Formats: sequence, C-alpha cells, structure tokens
Amino acid sequence: MKSLALILFIYFNNVLAFEPHTANYQLSINGINIAKEIRTLHELDNQYFYTANAETSGVLSLIKDYSIAASSIFSINDKGVDGVNYQIMEQENGKVSKNRAIDISSKNNTVISILTKTQPKIITWKAEQGNIVDPLSLFLAISYDLTNKPNQKDFYYQVANGKSIKQHHYQKSKNVDIKINNRTFKTIKVDRMDSTNNKSQIYYLTEYRYLPVIIKQTKGSKKYLYKIKDFKISEVEKLQVTF
Repeated sequence: MKSLALILFIYFNNVLAFEPHTANYQLSINGINIAKEIRTLHELDNQYFYTANAETSGVLSLIKDYSIAASSIFSINDKGVDGVNYQIMEQENGKVSKNRAIDISSKNNTVISILTKTQPKIITWKAEQGNIVDPLSLFLAISYDLTNKPNQKDFYYQVANGKSIKQHHYQKSKNVDIKINNRTFKTIKVDRMDSTNNKSQIYYLTEYRYLPVIIKQTKGSKKYLYKIKDFKISEVEKLQVTF
C-alpha cells in the first residue's frame, strides 16, 4: 500500500469502539478521492446513535455537489449489536436522489419502512430470529464481536438497508502490521465470504477494541476505499500512523 500519513487520537483505557467518538475518513472511488466522511458515535439511555456524513471535497466539489447523510440507532444485548432505526439520504446538487428509513425490531423479527420522498410506500420485511443490523452499524457490530468473541473466526449478520434483508458472513483473516511512532501494532483483516458482487475487507486495530481503520468495498464495477484520517475521544494521545 502506498504511504499514507494518518493522525489517530486514541484513548488508552482500552474502551474504544463504543465510547463516544468522532472519526474522519477519506473516501475514494476507483482510486479517485471523492469525499471526506465524518462518523460520530453518541450514547444516551443505553442506546447508541451513530452518524456518517460525507460530502465531495477537492476539485470534484467544483464540478459536482454530492453528499450522503446516514444515521443508525442501536442497542447492545447478549448477542451483540441490535438495530433500532436506520436512515440514509443522498443529495446531488441540492436535490434528494435517495432517502430511505426503517424501523427495526429483532424482538418481532420485522423491519418496517418509514415514508420518505423516495420511499412512498410502507413495506414490512420478515427477518429470521436474532439480531438485525444496518449497513452503518454493521462495522461496529463486527468490532464488538471481535472484542467480545476473540476465539470465534466466523461471524454472521442480518443486514437491513431499506430495500431488503440479507445475510452476511464475515471471517477473520490475517494480521497486518502497521507502524505507529516507530512501534508496531497489529490489525486484523476481516473479509466478507458470501458475495462475489459485493466484496468487503475491513482492517481493525487489535489493541484498541478493533477500531476500523481501513474499509474496502467492491460493489459491481465500483471500488470504495475508506481510510481513517483522524480520531478523537475525550482523553487522547496523538499518534502518527504510516501504512
């Protein structure tokens, strides 16, 4: 991988993934830097609120105004991350191109759509028994399971995105070393195993409750790459990371 300087602000009490935090990522599509994305996690009354906001940056922003805002509300139970609500809105040049919203109830094994401008009908999907996550909380669901199920290699999730509910299978792969201030840290690579058209590879820092630092996704002909640029939490130490 080509060299990349990242600033990480890391809380050293080993309580990363589910402490309130803000992480900034650079998003590129097919090798072209497209947008900067900010992901923020808050906690209130035993529920977590996770948001992601991306907008075009650099030269591209002069050509096209494109933004994505997504939010996920979830809780934690004995099985892991369990979704409550998910919303996503995409805008191009100030006009809404996609807007989906769903309410999730694993207790009732259902996902119900919420009326939006581009989703004019209420649809109910029947899920299998067990927790349900969404495309945003999925990454934290994997973080949680890596932390709390260290001897488990394979992880399975029901993922609801407002169009369908699909089963995902992820597998711990190999360790990849990175250097931080001349110290070597390990990441765990996690691969999606059950899809040829939608591939995913996520790299998690093993020593800090599996913070996702690199996310690679292939959707058809498009290759998406998220690389963390900085991370902030209440008590921080500044680290220089080079891949």
